[in-house]
Amino acid sequence: MTEGLPGAKGMPGPRGLKGDMGDLGHPGQKGDKGDKGHQGYTGPAGQRGPQGDKGDLGPIGLMGPPGPCMPTIQSAFAAGLASSYPPPNSPVVFPYVHYNIQGSYNPSNGLYTAPINGTYVFNYHLTVHERVLKVGLFHNFLPVVKTTDPKVLGTTSHSIILHLVRGDRVWIQVKDSVTNGMYAGTEASSTFSGFFQIAHYLEL
Repeated sequence: MTEGLPGAKGMPGPRGLKGDMGDLGHPGQKGDKGDKGHQGYTGPAGQRGPQGDKGDLGPIGLMGPPGPCMPTIQSAFAAGLASSYPPPNSPVVFPYVHYNIQGSYNPSNGLYTAPINGTYVFNYHLTVHERVLKVGLFHNFLPVVKTTDPKVLGTTSHSIILHLVRGDRVWIQVKDSVTNGMYAGTEASSTFSGFFQIAHYLEL
């Protein structure tokens, strides 16, 4: 028997009509509520640990540079009497210089000259021998303090704080030759000293 050849593909048939939508179903029943989850909690605070040992003190730092208000001018002096009974009515010369690096004191005439406006401190310690001593500290020809000592062999001293203007002069002066018991010896000395304390910049 002879097998036949396959035929050509036929045309698609017409699309069928869409059927009607069925009725909606009833809603299902509500499910049971689930169990509540476990909530976390904070445990109790632990005990405070022991305090650590205090560390060793570090080395002292280097000194910083001078501040802006540090005065650049310094002044101080100390001088001693070389011979007893100096001439009256003029500055007493204390030629034996103990300290006078800045040169504000003149050992040839006994005058101290202020290098800057400010506050100064002056001192004198004088040995008295054989005569009464009447002496004063002068500021620009005006006596600021006076001391009288009648002792045959003793000492007199005084300290004072003065405000000076640059160029002001300070010195020691005895009253006269009768009351001039200022003494200088191998075992006794008379000294005059002073130093600059505080600058007054507003008056420069």
